Amino acid sequence: MRLLLALGITTTVAIAACSSSNDDAAAPGGGSSGDMPPVVAAPPGTVTFHKDVEPVLQKVCQNCHVAGGIAPFSLVTYADAKGVAESIVQQTHDKKMPPWGAQNTSECTPPKGWKDDLRLSEAEIGILKAWHDAGDYEGDPKDAPPPRTAPATTGLADGTWLAPATPFTLGGTADTFRCFVLDPQITSTKYLNATNFVPTNKTIVHHALAFSVPPGTAVPSSEYECFGGPNVAGANLVAAWAPGGVPNQYPADVGLALEPGTKFVMQVHYHPHANATPEPDATAFQFRLTDAVPTYKASTRLIGNFKNPVAAAGIGLEAGMNDPGGKATFLIPANATAHVETMQFKMPALGAGNIWILGVGAHMHLAGRDEKITLTRGGQDSCLLQEPAWDFNWQRGYQYDAPIESLPTIQAGDTLRIRCTYDNSMSNLALANARKEAGNMQSVDMTLGESTTDEMCLGAFTFVTK
Repeated sequence: MRLLLALGITTTVAIAACSSSNDDAAAPGGGSSGDMPPVVAAPPGTVTFHKDVEPVLQKVCQNCHVAGGIAPFSLVTYADAKGVAESIVQQTHDKKMPPWGAQNTSECTPPKGWKDDLRLSEAEIGILKAWHDAGDYEGDPKDAPPPRTAPATTGLADGTWLAPATPFTLGGTADTFRCFVLDPQITSTKYLNATNFVPTNKTIVHHALAFSVPPGTAVPSSEYECFGGPNVAGANLVAAWAPGGVPNQYPADVGLALEPGTKFVMQVHYHPHANATPEPDATAFQFRLTDAVPTYKASTRLIGNFKNPVAAAGIGLEAGMNDPGGKATFLIPANATAHVETMQFKMPALGAGNIWILGVGAHMHLAGRDEKITLTRGGQDSCLLQEPAWDFNWQRGYQYDAPIESLPTIQAGDTLRIRCTYDNSMSNLALANARKEAGNMQSVDMTLGESTTDEMCLGAFTFVTK
């Protein structure tokens, strides 16, 4: 099943690359001495770039927005930020930047905070607005924080490296999803405890995912195009990475079991843009395996995409707004702008012992607008995740920031509901453009499927057991 989704990732897909070397000697204002007018002193108490704004930009923006980064422009100097100040204010106010889909809403307060939460606080968003409203003052360069240091990308101790035999060269102007089959030569059961990805051309790698493939499973070839996921039966997501990210590690006593003969399929999303360089890329997948059986075992499960109505077992597609007779059918009508489909999964009895929910993520395609995942126990609802402004290009998963045995649990009889809301109109520009590229100039009904112009409604879960 195809899936473009990042679970357990320690940094967001939106954040990319490393800090810039400022080759131009910086005069006050961030440009060369002949390019910038004299610094205008800020009135006392005014929010300024160096003292107030620059620390906010360093916090998250400068992973992507640096020279050679995957973002289309830099946000390192005063001149950089001043030129796009209005956009910075608007994008952060709308929660579009930094791209972090999981949000608290009027209908969703997750049970725990998120690990490596990259959202700006309301106070930080207010600082950016106050700076722009006051006139975008630079302030005193002596107030600037130390230059940001990019995190290491090769810091996974005792890691094994696997990389494609032939580097990939990106051509054209379209995003490319490329899969590479990697064989870790596992001859006895191992436990995956940590992962990392190391690209050789950081300017074109938007993000990367790794999936485990069960022993004996057929794969299309050693390297192939793979929009959305590996297109391999039984593949499970095991790792995700975005440029600028640090190695992702489970707690020391948690591991994901890999059986003898397991292979990896690494999917790399290549993104052409103005700052891209032409060098081939040979992104390496770095991982750590242990022999010792961990205290807690992790597993990743995809739940949803049900085609049939809810059956006696409590699993299936709920009747939706287009099912007046109560017979559930996954169908998003042409031109629908707020169509809802809901997947239901009732947890069966699986034996004694707790099942903790370590991570959760959402997945839809280009018509997706909002996904909410809810757990119901004894008539009480608990919202696990909501992405109220779904963006296919910025997918990731979210890991709760809490000790294992204080994480939310799922028990026999609990019900998971995955509510997906879609915009199938031609005003949905991402979907409309994809249709036009395929020669379709109008909206049509959508059903479940693999392509960008089909849809999905999935939740992805990392469960932990003893």
